[in-house]
Amino acid sequence: MSRKIAVYVEGDTELIFVREFLLKWFGYDGTAVGFRCYNLRDAEPPGHPTEYTYGADDPERFYEIVNVGNDTSVLSKVLKNAERYRNLDFERVVALRDMYCDNYHKLTYGRTINQELNTRFIEGAAKSIADKGFSGFVMCHFAIMEVEAWVLGMGWYLERMDQSLTQQHLLDSLGLDLEADPETTEYHPADRLNDIYGLIGTSYGKHHTQANSIMGLLDKDDFMMLMSLDKCSSFSRFASSLLSI
Repeated sequence: MSRKIAVYVEGDTELIFVREFLLKWFGYDGTAVGFRCYNLRDAEPPGHPTEYTYGADDPERFYEIVNVGNDTSVLSKVLKNAERYRNLDFERVVALRDMYCDNYHKLTYGRTINQELNTRFIEGAAKSIADKGFSGFVMCHFAIMEVEAWVLGMGWYLERMDQSLTQQHLLDSLGLDLEADPETTEYHPADRLNDIYGLIGTSYGKHHTQANSIMGLLDKDDFMMLMSLDKCSSFSRFASSLLSI
C-alpha cells in the first residue's frame, strides 16, 4: 500500500519543480514513486487533472500535487482540505509558497529581504496550522524569496543551457556571485533569472515551457549538491518534508 503525501503549491512553476524533482530523485522508477497533478483554482478538490500522471498502480510513495493558482490561498486551501486527506490515509499535507508576495512588499522597507519578517510569516503559518489542530500533519514551507532562488542556488546548471553563462561572465556582466546564498541576496529571484536569460537574447517569465526546460537540465546530483551546501536552506527543509516518510 502506497505511503501518500499531498503537496499544495501556488503556481505552475512550483508544480513542475516538485513533479520533476520527485522524478529525478527516484530515478523515474514508477514502482518507487507515483503522482497525479491537478489545477485547483475554482474546481472542487482535488481539482482538474493537469500534466501529468506517473507511476504504477500502487507505488511505494504516492504524491497528489495540487496547483492552487494563488500564493495567498495555498495554506487556507490546505487547511480546508486537511481533514479529507487525513481520512484518506495521507501521511501529511505539505504546502509550498513563495515568501515574495504583495503583503511582504507592504511590510518591508525598500523591497529588501528581512529575516525577522521571514520568521514572522513562518511562525504565523505554523500558528494557523496549530489552531486548526493539524500540527505534525500539515507542514507549510516558504521558498525564500521564490522557488527561482533554488534554481539560482544550482547556478552551475546555466552553462548546460548556454556555454557563455560561466560564473565569471555572470559576475562581470551582472555582478552575480553564484557562490552566494540567493535566499539572502535576491529579493526577486525570477527577475534575476530574467537578467541571466537576457545575456543570451531571451527572457524568463515563469512560463510553463521555461520551467520544464530548466528542470530538464537538472538531475538528482544537482539537488543533492544543493542540499550539501550552506545555502538555500528552505529547499532542504522542503525536500525533507517530501522525502522523510
